[in-house]
Amino acid sequence: MERRLASRNVSLEWVERSNQDGDSISAHLIQNTYARLKLQYAERLRQNWIEQLESPNQTLEQLSLAACLIELWRSMYGALPATEQEESSKNTLPFPGFVDLACGNGILVCILLMEGYKGLGFDACRRKSWETFPAEIQDCLEERIFIPQPFMDVLELQEIGVKIHTGEFPDKTFIISDHADELTVWTPIMAALSSPSSPLPFFVVPCCSRSLAGSSYRYPPPKEGGPVPKSENGDPAARKVYDAIEQNSQPASGDLRALRAIKIEEKTKTGFLGSMIGSLAAKTMSVAEEIGFDVEKTWLCTPGAINMALIGSRQQVTSEWLKNSYSKDSPTQSDQADTVLKNIIQVVERECFKDGGIQVAANLWVERTKILHQGQGTAHQAN
Repeated sequence: MERRLASRNVSLEWVERSNQDGDSISAHLIQNTYARLKLQYAERLRQNWIEQLESPNQTLEQLSLAACLIELWRSMYGALPATEQEESSKNTLPFPGFVDLACGNGILVCILLMEGYKGLGFDACRRKSWETFPAEIQDCLEERIFIPQPFMDVLELQEIGVKIHTGEFPDKTFIISDHADELTVWTPIMAALSSPSSPLPFFVVPCCSRSLAGSSYRYPPPKEGGPVPKSENGDPAARKVYDAIEQNSQPASGDLRALRAIKIEEKTKTGFLGSMIGSLAAKTMSVAEEIGFDVEKTWLCTPGAINMALIGSRQQVTSEWLKNSYSKDSPTQSDQADTVLKNIIQVVERECFKDGGIQVAANLWVERTKILHQGQGTAHQAN
């Protein structure tokens, strides 16, 4: 029986904002856009659904994410969806473009393109669902594997049978990293490497936790976050599992009741903070801030889940874009670029140390991406 999605309004709810009435995005705007997208696209996408390993409910998840991005881009760039462009008399700069990392079934890319936003998506494996999209949409979906530039610098790769992407994108490109698994922590790194003097903005929705080498790895909860919050439902079984997580990132055992309790708890905002995904979100944010990003946290509420989205460089890009103040590299920007590159080197060397160093991590990454390309992996690049 197909799982029914919970009834929940779609929204982005900022976390720990100093000014709660500031420039955040109105929830009703996102909800209204989601309702329009659902009415316009949902039934057709469901009828054409051919993926066997995913539920058709994925369409609603992707439509809700598209609604969030459309309203986010409206606030950042003044960019309007195609249905509103003809009615508007505003003269705004053209939208700079987006890239969807590990785009999977391609629905998000398809919807955003149909709504008038230029961009592309790539994934390690071409998906059956891509063939159901119009030809002009298919042209914007690419089968490529991502090999980070720091890994390329230490490898002597021969032909591996598939196009390679090193994470270099055009200036000002907006990076989407939705459930990109092993690309999650790499997202702020590639955003900075693409443009060290003015790092690219990004939107990250974390999922499965991976190290920089692509191996399964559970990051510990952030120390500054204090103890894991008390269970909302007061279930002592959930508390026991939290204790195990604090002491051991991979608990060896646990009764079914306890595991079920923690899974239920992780679907709440309180439980999320102590979950594997919550720890991954905290790690990604920590890496981004260490590199030099200004990162904001928001609760991403969609029909099927509550997650945390990380948005990088939103306020800076908004200020520069709306004032049309982007300029060529200045001495100050050059100094900033040097600092960013230095920070990236430190981050990559430190994070790869757990896998045996950059050289070992690079080789592990390549072997894993080959498996993903063959469709044998379970990570999101191949999903």
